[in-house]
Amino acid sequence: MESNGESCAPLNHLELYVKAGENTKNYGACPFCQMVYMILDLKARDGDLSYDVITISMSRPPQEFKKLANRLPVLKHGDEILTDNDEIVQYLDRNFPHPDLRYDNVKANAVCLNFFSKFSFYIKQVKNSPEGLLKELQALNDFLESAGTTYLCGETISNLDCLVLPKLQHIRVACKALKEFDIPTSMKGIWRYLGRAYTSTTFRKTCPSDQEIVWHWSQKAETPHLTEEKMRQYSTDTEPRFSVSVPEL
Repeated sequence: MESNGESCAPLNHLELYVKAGENTKNYGACPFCQMVYMILDLKARDGDLSYDVITISMSRPPQEFKKLANRLPVLKHGDEILTDNDEIVQYLDRNFPHPDLRYDNVKANAVCLNFFSKFSFYIKQVKNSPEGLLKELQALNDFLESAGTTYLCGETISNLDCLVLPKLQHIRVACKALKEFDIPTSMKGIWRYLGRAYTSTTFRKTCPSDQEIVWHWSQKAETPHLTEEKMRQYSTDTEPRFSVSVPEL
């Protein structure tokens, strides 16, 4: 359990249940868990709320968690239990409105809809070519280049960034390890965007290690097997590593 923020009234204290890592205790890799973790951390910075992060291994969840839900992430606030990602975000925005992370940029939302599913098809070898993924990443890159803003919807981070940035990190790390695929350096908009995320205290605090991201995807039956060398390189027994550098642009 990780404690965050100053202690305050119980009504302002929340519990976030997230995916555990390979050893069933450490913080694991789930982009949707990181999304909620990021939102919570951003909203806790003005002192209106505090929270605990509790890791759960879904292969052997504690009995008390089984009573709450059968999926992750889960947000618990007093007697309120939320398990749907959209409902969690809406609940946090409604009950803890500062900072305001809501967005109404239809174009930004639309350009982010499909890139993660194309990544999933590619990493799980439903599609052998990265063409579909590259097309969606190029669309995202072009939007970022043309928007000329720090983040997707403006100069401050929004809920959409909290959803998109963890997904991009999974693509960066998992594709490199399992498919020898890199986000092209020509996609300068995406790399600048990631570079800004890497300077964010909240992103770095909530980001899982490379090893946990690779373990998360390598455990799926459809993904390529890691070579022995890669298994050693990405062993979760080694010191956690984080890919937070960007190429020269």
